[in-house]
Amino acid sequence: MLTSSDIAREAGVSQTTVSRVLNDDPRVTKETRQRVIDVIDRHGYTPNAIARGLVTSRTSLVGVLISDIMNPFYPELLEAIGSQLAAYGLRMLVADTASQPEEVHARLLVEHRVDGIVFTSALLDSQTVASLAARRFPIVLANRYVDGVECDTVTTDNGGGAKAVAEHLLELGHERIAVVTGNEKSSTSRDRYAGFVAVLEEAGVGLDPTLVRTGDYDYERAHATTVELLELTPPPTAIFCLNDVMAFATLNACRRLRVGVPEEVSVVGFDDIRASSYEAYELTTVRQPLGELARTAVDLLAERVAAPDVPPRSLVFPSRLIRRKTTAPPRRAIRRRTVAQADGRRANG
Repeated sequence: MLTSSDIAREAGVSQTTVSRVLNDDPRVTKETRQRVIDVIDRHGYTPNAIARGLVTSRTSLVGVLISDIMNPFYPELLEAIGSQLAAYGLRMLVADTASQPEEVHARLLVEHRVDGIVFTSALLDSQTVASLAARRFPIVLANRYVDGVECDTVTTDNGGGAKAVAEHLLELGHERIAVVTGNEKSSTSRDRYAGFVAVLEEAGVGLDPTLVRTGDYDYERAHATTVELLELTPPPTAIFCLNDVMAFATLNACRRLRVGVPEEVSVVGFDDIRASSYEAYELTTVRQPLGELARTAVDLLAERVAAPDVPPRSLVFPSRLIRRKTTAPPRRAIRRRTVAQADGRRANG
């Protein structure tokens, strides 16, 4: 394998000069730079980033941990993270904890000498985050926080957004409201659920425990749970899903049961990912500024890498209720329909 020493020997320069050319150092003369580039082009030489990192203690690589690449929330977040990293001259290594545990991916990233790690789906009891923070390894939590761990975090006002949902549904006249929760070990699910329940309790409505189901931020699970809710007697008049993907599952379950939205049941999500505004959904949801959240997370990580002794910072961005076409006042009579009945009617035309 060709090395920078080989390039230096053939170009008649020092290895330091080759390094300066590769890093676009202005101290190299035009003639020398061209001579080195000609040799590089002739051999198709590619510098070894790992080896260079051993010398400089920097690889310009940043690890990003997510929990489900199939969830459209994460590609949107990754797009913004990658763009901001590029502005710093950094590159992104993405690991999906759906394939292997968080600690396995984090260890591999550290072994590959990444400059830092962005956690986007850490759970409240993450020992991986706690361990890296204790070692003062550069990390930032985006969209989550971990109990008892002091590190840089960037989140949205999840509790405030959920409170806005509760107020909206109460204003419409809903009282029999169901909630489809996310991962119970995530800060997002805990904060959204707590904010929602607090408003209902203040209004004297409360939340019927039989109308609380775990969706785990998963489409299939949320779909199945929605079918169960709609088959209750009486069914809920509104369903609050703690993320948009579960809300999409709820809307599709309603279509399967031929339950009108919002005529018979109102549906609300959380995140306001791009698909939420599509004509097929036009979902009422809570918007969190994903782009700003992602860019700020990268800024904090870059600052942490440059200045490890800066005190940990926790930033919270405001959330906002976006009203679309999936919420309306409840009807007096709510039809109860089972899957068998809906499928039978479809078969009969």
